[in-house]
Amino acid sequence: MSPQALVTAILSGLVVAAFGLFWWVGSYSDRVFASRFRTRFPEKTLSYTGDQLGELVQSDLRMKYVFPILFPLDLIVMLALAGAMGAASSHWLSRIYPSAAWLGLVVPAVYLLSDLIEDCLLAWLLLHGDPHAAARSVSILKAITTIKLVGIFASIALTLAAFVGWLFHGETLAI
Repeated sequence: MSPQALVTAILSGLVVAAFGLFWWVGSYSDRVFASRFRTRFPEKTLSYTGDQLGELVQSDLRMKYVFPILFPLDLIVMLALAGAMGAASSHWLSRIYPSAAWLGLVVPAVYLLSDLIEDCLLAWLLLHGDPHAAARSVSILKAITTIKLVGIFASIALTLAAFVGWLFHGETLAI
């Protein structure tokens, strides 16, 4: 196997493993939330109200949401996703268009930073348990979540585009 094929296999494996971890943590979290809420709505959707967030911050699930779901599980997932996609897309971009390799690091970093900020704000709201503070924070939280969602989808698209570009750029997966 050529060195480039080996690097690609390792990077692809890391990306797949990161998404496997994402799926596992999501399944675990959904099981925790199933007794009281439909889903972890502040992180997954923008269609919730201040009242719904206020109910969450006063619920019996709030401490389970902070630990272990937000910290450490979601933190591990965001680091794995951003790290794997950043390494993979930056590597593949450096092979096909070296001056754009920085995009492979910046786009996942935007996702990582926005997800971390979102988790910190959510943890603060959950730990304080104040429904009025939660209601006042909905627009800020939704804005951060929007940036996070755009960041993760852009990271996925960039990683896939870089991989496909690398495949068709002339480098082969010679064994």
